[in-house]
Amino acid sequence: MTDGQVRSEIPPDHPHILVVTVDRPPVNAMSLDTYRQLWETFEGLRNRPEVHCAILTGAGEKAFIAGSDVKVLAERTPDITAARGYASRRTYEAIRQAAVPVIAAVNKAALGAGFIMASVCDFIIASERAVFGLPEINVGALGGARHILRIVPEKVMRALVLTGDRVDGNFLQSLGAVYRVVGHEKLMATAFELADSLSKKSPALLRMRKEGMNLAEELPVSEGYRVEQLYTALAGSLPDAKEAARAVVEKRDPIWTKSR
Repeated sequence: MTDGQVRSEIPPDHPHILVVTVDRPPVNAMSLDTYRQLWETFEGLRNRPEVHCAILTGAGEKAFIAGSDVKVLAERTPDITAARGYASRRTYEAIRQAAVPVIAAVNKAALGAGFIMASVCDFIIASERAVFGLPEINVGALGGARHILRIVPEKVMRALVLTGDRVDGNFLQSLGAVYRVVGHEKLMATAFELADSLSKKSPALLRMRKEGMNLAEELPVSEGYRVEQLYTALAGSLPDAKEAARAVVEKRDPIWTKSR
């Protein structure tokens, strides 16, 4: 997809990485069409074996994703509210359940829907200019708390939701929610560095690891670990699992099935 409000491309020098860019000036506010294009992109990864990792970012210098379009919120009807609710839920699940790891490269403001989208990615890499917040209470909306609770303590979530205040990447990194905070000019290079390291792993094992982790996340510990054990048993039947073990014993780089 190269047109519309979401651009996606595989850079020639990173052949297994899909870069997904929200491009809706001036601040990448979410419309129904933006949500649709995002969920189609991320749901479609299950049918794109050439993609080993994805990077989600925002175009321009003002925002990663600055939440919902406030002009639409001001004119909402019950039908519009229901449609936006469905679109946002499907998009967040499409990113969280994506077949491959997803890295959020947050360049500036990640507010409301933008903060939630970053939270459902596997990694958040934040520019030193990035800010995060849930300003819904200030625009007559109430959402996002449950998603953000996955990555920050309850009292922090409540403070963010009830005040609408913004915090920076260093604050979230101190809580373990942000993986790295880097200089603004180094943001995409750092995201590509991480994505490249992930793309060198077995594509089959990486997808299986992501799926099993997602299934186990909401289960009690004993049941979740049992799911991981079952996935380990399944993984053991793959040629790449045997190749991984042989490569460690023989002290060499593995040659994955798709590369043979």
